[in-house]
Amino acid sequence: MKLAYLLNTLPHRGLYPADRAKTLLPALNTTDCKFFVPSSNTSLIAYLETLNIKAVLFRNNANLLEEMKLFSPNCIIHDSGNSEKDLIRHLKTFNCPLIHFDDHGDGGALADIVFQALYENPKDISKENYVYGPTGYIPAHKIVYKNNNMLQDPPHIVVAFPHEDPENLTYRTLRHLVQLHIPLQISVIVDENYKHDITELKRFALTRKSIKVISTKEPDSYIYTSDIVITSGAYTPFLVAQLKIPCIILCAHEEEMNYAFPQEVNGFANLGLGRKIKQSYLQNAVMEIILHDNRRKAYIQKQQHIQFSSNLEDVVNLINETITKKIEQEEIAR
Repeated sequence: MKLAYLLNTLPHRGLYPADRAKTLLPALNTTDCKFFVPSSNTSLIAYLETLNIKAVLFRNNANLLEEMKLFSPNCIIHDSGNSEKDLIRHLKTFNCPLIHFDDHGDGGALADIVFQALYENPKDISKENYVYGPTGYIPAHKIVYKNNNMLQDPPHIVVAFPHEDPENLTYRTLRHLVQLHIPLQISVIVDENYKHDITELKRFALTRKSIKVISTKEPDSYIYTSDIVITSGAYTPFLVAQLKIPCIILCAHEEEMNYAFPQEVNGFANLGLGRKIKQSYLQNAVMEIILHDNRRKAYIQKQQHIQFSSNLEDVVNLINETITKKIEQEEIAR
């Protein structure tokens, strides 16, 4: 199978789609695979290089289609965010299966299957080609569940907004947390793509020895040590659910407010749009988890019902079924 993998990432979601691709690819029966990445996405290109993945870069959709024709794939995976119907119409001329991930765009309706891990409340769940739910989240790392029965003394809060953090929710959150006059450990996690002045964060750390500002490419290891995680509503909540840790969600983008996974039913305190959050709301959510042990344990128990261990196998099986079905349809058409 010659696989064309269209990959792109968004500033507020982070680089998880690249991790998903690296995990998924070895499980697929591919003889040749090429990754197609927008030349403007320099952070993704650099990250792929660390994964030893060389990408075909394209400037625009016309350039992409030219490169695709040269490659002539017989399967296409689109993990590039919301798709445009016009582009997907052109991709369909390759007469091969179209597999999409996390696509709320108009083009998703033309795909053969869409894995919607960033699914919304089931208002349009009748779309037959969509697989709604956490299935499309493929864990990039094997993680052992953390036994989180007891709070640390003092409680440890990890603030982890991914990638560029366009709304600077990292700073906003820390500014509110330092006004809580109780003993706390606070770890603020940023990576090299953080688009704001890190010295502003470090100034808070100067006021309290219990605040650490950590620049790392591996936030997982710090999230693992936490009692409470504060993050946005895209992919990090899935990682937190693997670890079974109470989590407060501040949405980084309006679209995240509609996502059904990081909600109360799955063990998350979702406070809505982060840039509009009131200090008292965030502080109350933190104190509720710290002071009310039953509440904290209820969040953990809800997350324990969510399993990701079979997701890779399930996704691969559904992709293979889709490819087989597509081949059968083409044979009938002939």
